[in-house]
Amino acid sequence: MIFRTSPLWSVLLLAGCAGFQPQPVEQPLTPPAQWHQETNAGETVNADWWQAFGDEQLNRLVNRAYANNPGLAATAQAVIQADLQLRNAGAALLPTVGASGSAGKQASQASGQDRATGGSTSLGVSVDYEVDLWGRLSAAESAALADFEATRYDYDAARITLAASVASTWFEWQELQQRVEVARKNLELGERTLKLVEARYRNGVADRSELSRQQTAVQNLKNAVPPLEYQARQRLAALRLLTGDYPFTEAEPRAALLDVSVPAIDPQTPASIVTRRPDLAAGEARLAAASANIEQARAALLPSLSLSGAVRASTDSFFSLSDPLRTASAVLGLSQTLFDGGQRRNTVEISESRRVALLETYRASLLTAFQEVGDALDREALYKGQETRLQSILEQAEETLRLTEIRYREGADDLLTLLESQRSVFDARQQLSQVRLNRLIAAVDLYKALGGGWEPEASGPKA
Repeated sequence: MIFRTSPLWSVLLLAGCAGFQPQPVEQPLTPPAQWHQETNAGETVNADWWQAFGDEQLNRLVNRAYANNPGLAATAQAVIQADLQLRNAGAALLPTVGASGSAGKQASQASGQDRATGGSTSLGVSVDYEVDLWGRLSAAESAALADFEATRYDYDAARITLAASVASTWFEWQELQQRVEVARKNLELGERTLKLVEARYRNGVADRSELSRQQTAVQNLKNAVPPLEYQARQRLAALRLLTGDYPFTEAEPRAALLDVSVPAIDPQTPASIVTRRPDLAAGEARLAAASANIEQARAALLPSLSLSGAVRASTDSFFSLSDPLRTASAVLGLSQTLFDGGQRRNTVEISESRRVALLETYRASLLTAFQEVGDALDREALYKGQETRLQSILEQAEETLRLTEIRYREGADDLLTLLESQRSVFDARQQLSQVRLNRLIAAVDLYKALGGGWEPEASGPKA
């Protein structure tokens, strides 16, 4: 049987193929021309930004986290699910083809007559197709595509967050290790002073109160070491969890916080943030999906048009199609809901409200992105100046302690002056270690706030 295409069918098919064309998202904010913090020339952020710290152990930890972190693996599965949803939405634009077949026998016997048997066989093929007359199906496909892109960007944002968490936790552990070493050095210094006080006490130069005071100071220094060691073990366990390993296993790695370099970073212009952060790209994709959902809901208000055709061959023989009876049918269906209590109208308004909410959420994300970059730049400048000053303070405190020890041996200074000099050295060492950690964390936060060298073309999980 031959079907001829009429001009009406051509118009309907062209309308179905036209589809929904999503509109680009307009930026709800105008970014400032430059950052409020004056920035010096630095390196551009690239995808392997953590390598700029010059720490080979950190490089291995990030690569291991990318390979083994269970949270990142779960996020990758969300991308796969969104891809399958997109394929389902695209399949709705294609015809549905079905096949059916049957064969059977039947027997009948009237009273006083011989038993009669008969059979039948039939095969058929059917085709059903909904013409996308108003772009409802193509809008659904566009929404699924935008959702798929959003999940890809979410995965990229999760990778950047994971790398930043690994780097921050690694530096925090190194700083705690540094504090443990400083506490042990302070204890060695206190014990050395205690020996000096004991010698002076034996010679009758120092009294019992001086000896007791220094013994108490040494006990306090001993008591400060175990809590720091415990905190260091906890941070190392957290780090191993990020890399997908069992906590509290293996030996502690060797590291030196003050040997880690703090990179200079070029933040570029504020306007570039919009295209450099995957979380903002995900927000734009969800706005595009919301726009497509609105068009889909509006198209559902209009009539739907469907085509169906079937071809069937049947015979009165069992498992035989010799000399079959052939039939063919074609149906054009037009349907329109006349009353649904306002459900479809409400669906349109719900979709429009969701898009407004997403737009406000996207605007808030933009403001947060600018705040994160500006805050990281401020902290970077603040802690850099503090570290320089603390280096000078530590050098002066150590020189003062050396001179005070000499004067104490000679009896020119008392024990309280010596203890105060020691305390100044202890504090300067602790503060210097903390400020170096603050500088490294600020650099990590700045890399993360700037998008971690993300490129849209290379987004999504890698096989």
